[in-house]
Amino acid sequence: MGTRILYVHGIEAIGGAERDLIALLKTLDRHKWEPHVVCPGTGPFREQLHAIAVPTHALSLPPWRKPLALFQRRSAIGRLGALVGQLDPALVHVNDIWWVPHTVRAIASGRSHSMPIVAHVRQEIEPEKVGRYELDRVEAVIAISRQIEQSLIAGGVSMSRVRTLYSGIDFPKRQSPHDDQGIRRLIGLPSGAVLLGTVANLFPRKGYEVMLRALPAIIHAVPMVHYVIVGSDDHGYADRLTRLANELTIADRVHIVGFQDPVQPFLAALDLYMHPALMEGFGIAVVEAMAMGKAVVATTTGGLPEVVAQGETGLLVPPGDADSLAEAAISLLENKPRREQMGGCGRMRAQERFSLDASVAHMEQLYGDVLRTQKGRG
Repeated sequence: MGTRILYVHGIEAIGGAERDLIALLKTLDRHKWEPHVVCPGTGPFREQLHAIAVPTHALSLPPWRKPLALFQRRSAIGRLGALVGQLDPALVHVNDIWWVPHTVRAIASGRSHSMPIVAHVRQEIEPEKVGRYELDRVEAVIAISRQIEQSLIAGGVSMSRVRTLYSGIDFPKRQSPHDDQGIRRLIGLPSGAVLLGTVANLFPRKGYEVMLRALPAIIHAVPMVHYVIVGSDDHGYADRLTRLANELTIADRVHIVGFQDPVQPFLAALDLYMHPALMEGFGIAVVEAMAMGKAVVATTTGGLPEVVAQGETGLLVPPGDADSLAEAAISLLENKPRREQMGGCGRMRAQERFSLDASVAHMEQLYGDVLRTQKGRG
């Protein structure tokens, strides 16, 4: 058996963080590593882990910052501590900041207090929040962009403990053809439609309202434009977007299709990929769009400028600026040769910089470094 790693993740739905972890676990060398995952006992995330033969351990982890969850938190920490004691992994990898304080306490309270913790930081974080989520108390912190790495160091994490590891995606040996027309029929588009789209779960921080406010100007310049949103909605945010689309009289141009797996057929059907995020740690969906040969319009927030090469693979605009978003989209929709050239450059950039094999190799190297350091201390 390989070296046992316990992954801690507290969300049932599948978004970028979950897809990234599933891709890592699919690719991890199972001769060297034996992964187990603590996660909620129901939902698509757990189902996908079972589909790739990764054992899961059911546990609900309430949010750290909500005062009303104090009793549930204490109980969850106790149960997590018991699970860690029972499984006795060589290290624990927390898949997002929200569950780092639970994990730090669970390990400190048991006999495994010397067990190393690796914490993944997947969103922009202000330096003052670093201590709040106890990121200065773990052995290694993975930042998914240089921008996040700088915030972590400014917040008090030792430079030697932070490593930037870009998320990666799997590039099939040969591109399989996609039924673009079939997808367009499924969405309900008229023939000749020009399709923009975004892949991201439905949260305000993804900038969907800004995108809807940009749409009337885009439609005015390019009358056949439609916009598709691909992502799960666990908080009823789709209703808010539908109301806004009605107010802006563009409801017939906005198509919310929910969670889709795989997303590649939807990306293949697009004329242009839009990523209007107000906050974004990295933007794995942007890499996936580039890998499908799509030009990108994204914002300058978080790690996105590290993904999109401005003017080469796409255009970057300030977050929250509907006018700039519309202007960038129109300029690319009206210039097909430039759009296609950007798409080709994007595919090359994605393959060179963001391959899953390279990402997993770096992760395995990090695990090895952490375990060697721990052994040296022992």
